Amino acid sequence: MDENTKFIVINAAILAAILSILVFPDVLFGLFFELLHLCLEFVHILFEFVESTLDHVIEHLFETDLHATQVIVFYIILSLLFFGVVGLWRAVRSACIRVKHNLLTFWDWEKSTCSMYWLGLTAVQKISVYLILATGLYLASFFLF
Repeated sequence: MDENTKFIVINAAILAAILSILVFPDVLFGLFFELLHLCLEFVHILFEFVESTLDHVIEHLFETDLHATQVIVFYIILSLLFFGVVGLWRAVRSACIRVKHNLLTFWDWEKSTCSMYWLGLTAVQKISVYLILATGLYLASFFLF
């Protein structure tokens, strides 16, 4: 596919998604929540499988009773959860720092672009920008206040 066809296909998909959300949001939200419920159910079944497997391995490996096995498995799962949360915290923290840096860079770029655009306007163009802004705010005030 050439670039023009890809552009048309991507824009058509975006338009179809937006129209779908506008036409039947209840169906899409229902589908979203059903998929979320399915994912959570899968995570729960996976957790139960890991817990049951650890129960059997610990019980047969160390020959412990039921209570000791449950305590050992609890602390193993707690330590795995702790290390998972620490790893997630590091990933989210670095992603937030990266996003903050990108947003500041974008803000500086847009600020300099707007100021260069403004400096390039003539006096008549600057007055017309002010008039358009004032007219737009005046008309918006009928709907907002």
